[in-house]
Amino acid sequence: MTLHRPPSRLHWVTTALLVLATQSTWAQEVKPVSLPEVVVQPKAILTKPGALREDVVQTESIDAKAIALSGATNLPELMANRPGVDVQVECSVCNSRNITLNNLPGRFTTLMVDGVPIFSSVSNAYGLDMIGLNGLERVDISRGAGTSLVAPESLAGTVNLVTKRPAANAVELDLALGSDGLRRQSVYATRAFGGGALALTATQQRQDSVDASGVGISQFTGFERGHVGAGLFLDDVGGFKVKARLDHLEETRMGGPLGTDYDGVRADRSGNPFDFSKGINGSPDRDSWIDPSTGSLGAAYEDGRFGFAQIIKTRRDQLVTTAQRNLDVGRLRLALGYAEHQQDSWYGGDADYFGKQQQYYLEGSLQTPLGATLVTTGVSYRYEDLHSRSYSPNTLPLPAPSIDADAYLYRTPGLFVQAYRTALDERLELNASLRYDDNNIYGAITSPRVNLLWHHTDELASRLSAGTGYRMPTSFFELEHAVLQASKVDRSRAKAETSENLSYALNYSGDRFTGTLSLNHTRIHHLALFVADPADDTALLLQPAPSAYTVSNIDFLGTWQVSPRTALTLGAEAYQYDFNTADFQGSLFARPDYRLSFAVEHTQGPLNLNLKATLTGPQDLARFYNYADNQRYHLNGQPKSGTSPSFWQVDLHANYQFSKTVSGYLGINNLLDYKQADKDSFLWVDPTGAMDVTHIWGPNLGRAITAGIKVAF
Repeated sequence: MTLHRPPSRLHWVTTALLVLATQSTWAQEVKPVSLPEVVVQPKAILTKPGALREDVVQTESIDAKAIALSGATNLPELMANRPGVDVQVECSVCNSRNITLNNLPGRFTTLMVDGVPIFSSVSNAYGLDMIGLNGLERVDISRGAGTSLVAPESLAGTVNLVTKRPAANAVELDLALGSDGLRRQSVYATRAFGGGALALTATQQRQDSVDASGVGISQFTGFERGHVGAGLFLDDVGGFKVKARLDHLEETRMGGPLGTDYDGVRADRSGNPFDFSKGINGSPDRDSWIDPSTGSLGAAYEDGRFGFAQIIKTRRDQLVTTAQRNLDVGRLRLALGYAEHQQDSWYGGDADYFGKQQQYYLEGSLQTPLGATLVTTGVSYRYEDLHSRSYSPNTLPLPAPSIDADAYLYRTPGLFVQAYRTALDERLELNASLRYDDNNIYGAITSPRVNLLWHHTDELASRLSAGTGYRMPTSFFELEHAVLQASKVDRSRAKAETSENLSYALNYSGDRFTGTLSLNHTRIHHLALFVADPADDTALLLQPAPSAYTVSNIDFLGTWQVSPRTALTLGAEAYQYDFNTADFQGSLFARPDYRLSFAVEHTQGPLNLNLKATLTGPQDLARFYNYADNQRYHLNGQPKSGTSPSFWQVDLHANYQFSKTVSGYLGINNLLDYKQADKDSFLWVDPTGAMDVTHIWGPNLGRAITAGIKVAF
């Protein structure tokens, strides 16, 4: 099978949109919709870090302006290094990563588009990097189990992308160049018409793989990525206000060997192109490493470039549609989501893996007043499946495919009700909800949640929340590559993962200062684990951990508007983890004990500067990676350190508005060039002498510079 680069139709669609965008007819044929003048006088720092939306549920928002000034090009970049929110890299070769909330495992975060949950652990593994930020009104972040009424599977919380309804005709071109071969071109075009609007977006981006150790094995994965999307907004369709979004995304990435010679790497299965003597605590020999069980060099590596390669080709199509209509008795909401996600993967010495998943989501709800109480009732239906085939090198020279070893099929109809009312002259707001879901595998699950909002004064408010959530465990290999070699996965012992959450937030919002102090406590039950099947050495068991995993944290985020031009932001967070290491068998990823952050935003005429510095505290590697049962070693045979060092990461981003239509930007991420590879290799050796690549605690990419220009008209 020949691995090609992303199909050329993305290139041609992008090029066509770029050409279309330069035509004046786009902006002139139809006059913008006339809107009544609205005078809004918000508090000066309403959308600054530390501010909350007025919702009863604690919700942090990142608006379109903040997104643009951040320099982020995709969702993980936007989410990184925020108090209570971060991005966890889960493989130092393929760079799969997830968004973490309250430092809980990333697979427990539910991603939504316009309030529709249409992502899964399969699509999150590599799909998050493909989610662009063009055309968003804002990103809403809610931390806590079951924070969304329609997404009870959010054990840690939700991240909701809210699509922007264009109000006028516009075109924005964005061209950027950067370090390590970064090339990006994107176009976002909108067209308003009587009773609606249309938005089109297209992006192409590529970047080279990076090896900071000299071994020849990448720590940052090279990629070629494309996205084409369209949004349709209709103000009156039979009384409904409709919002629809269609996206097509493609990406090819390769970690391990450097470059983009995908077919050549797949064919290179002998010899040693790497030098294991390079890097911190490297081996005394370029072709092998110390076997801790003997204290001497093990057998020479001879599996070629493909032995450490991870080549992943991802294709995704998704549709999200919502419709709302005001009725005499209240407001009716309908929602539909569909996604098809395909992944073709070559995991070196593990297996060739080809997976396909479909997801559907249907929802109908009615919000109506009953006396002084606003009641929302609704029904939903969620469908999720996974089918796959894999070929393990263990079956060579005549590979036999393993069909649907990790397959699953979930059908989950659900009912929900939510009641909202105020008391004490509207100083107290109460929101209580209850969901009932009936999964075809795990049966009936009930998820309650209560939220209280107390307005102490016009500036000071408290929020108290308690609730539960659940997640259907998948057998996808986000937990363990060994599943790729399994003949089957026995799921008979698996249980639905559940969580209990208690949260409190104290928020102050004044004219020059806004800040939020949060306390969170989350306990995860039945966290899914892969274990060897004692009855079949070719199979795996998917079963729950015998004890709970608990994370408690306190965090603060506040912004002080020093002057009309300058704002300072301070953040701090501290965590306590409670779990029995042996029960989780090293299946967790290391997380820090604390983080501190400092940011300054300054605007001087056409210039805007953003500087952000984050101090990440130590991480208990011995505990998270279970050194007690599986000590980790450097390539030279020395034991890995049980604790990671603290480190600073500093990012600088500047925007300059040359004219009404032209602006430029310069971004320098990781200004201090701090990399884990300079202190500790991502590679590690187990007590039997086998090597792995997931020893992760610090940045995998050093200083990265990006410069670009935007043309808007």
